[in-house]
Amino acid sequence: MRRFERIYDVVEPFEEYRQGGYHPVHLHDVLLHRYEVIGKIAYGQYSTVWLAKDQLKNSQQVVLKILKAEASQDNNRELSILLTLSDSNIDHPGKKQIVELLDHFYTKGPNGTHLCLVFPTTISDGAALTVSGSPREVSYIRAISRQLLLGLDFLHQSGIVHCDLQPANILFSMAGGTDMEALLQPPEFSPVKWLGGVTVDDSAPEYLVPSQKRRGQLSDAHFPTLEVRIGDFGGGKIRMSVSNFVWTASLRLTLAQYVQYCDEKPVTPLGLRAPELFRKTRDTSIDTTLDIWALGCLIFALATNEPLFPLDTFGITREEIDNDHGILIEKRLGSNNQDGDFAEYLRERLPENFGAKNAESLASFLLLMLQIDPRERLSAEQLLQTPFMTDDC
Repeated sequence: MRRFERIYDVVEPFEEYRQGGYHPVHLHDVLLHRYEVIGKIAYGQYSTVWLAKDQLKNSQQVVLKILKAEASQDNNRELSILLTLSDSNIDHPGKKQIVELLDHFYTKGPNGTHLCLVFPTTISDGAALTVSGSPREVSYIRAISRQLLLGLDFLHQSGIVHCDLQPANILFSMAGGTDMEALLQPPEFSPVKWLGGVTVDDSAPEYLVPSQKRRGQLSDAHFPTLEVRIGDFGGGKIRMSVSNFVWTASLRLTLAQYVQYCDEKPVTPLGLRAPELFRKTRDTSIDTTLDIWALGCLIFALATNEPLFPLDTFGITREEIDNDHGILIEKRLGSNNQDGDFAEYLRERLPENFGAKNAESLASFLLLMLQIDPRERLSAEQLLQTPFMTDDC
């Protein structure tokens, strides 16, 4: 039953301000007597994301992710994975390529109890990069790919499959920090209006705010100063492996909480799904190779500003979408991943200064991830040793 008049701005689904749903937030609200909300960054299916000032740390800027009450139950998966990664005793350079959890707490509101996660600020994400309209030079793509592979290798060595490796979950910051508040647009308020005959309560805020992030924050960024981090572990999975059982005793209890999720379907966006996820040829288990396929699609999008497998999902069934996806994979990659058409397709979408040799090297690099048979996909560790990654030209 609808309770509010429609809002046509790009905001979170306002009917989800209900019991179990979003926590109502206004600018300048203070949570935990500490975090003052100063701007709207984003929203998702299960949370809203805000820029805040930590009043206990000289107004240091942080990102505050407030989950829906129904997504904030005990043993929340994202929190458990973040705490596990923070406490990991694995000595790996890719640990700094994973978003850092600064703090977490729970806040009570009219719609329930909400888990709040606190992270360092970032200036943009990969989704903004892929719609900038400017294909990237080879050094830029190599630098980003190296950091992504290091982060992914750390995750996989920790026994974690991300399962949602998409542009929006790749976060960028600048070395030395940035005044995030100065980069936000002024807020545009969309008043929440209740329908006649509906009982008004405090489940919804007085207004909603579209994201204040400006587009093009990465357009002129100097790639050596970019720091890339993998974020959003709400869809992450723990995979059972020997490495899972060599953790400290304090982490084994955490591990036990993940086992129940191993048979759930990954939440990977449709166009980034590996073929084994939608082909009914075998029972698909959660495996790191799912992330490797998604990474190949992701790097293609970062390099070209185009999705590798654009899918039309409007008004058609999932079976039809899966069929179209399979046809696109066959068309782009060929039956044995040996079709030179892929290299040509990629080269046509890269800037002229990318260079023919570099384009060929990138195509070969991507094909090592985009293998139809998951057993043929190289691991993140192996991909870091490939010619595209080790060539400095």
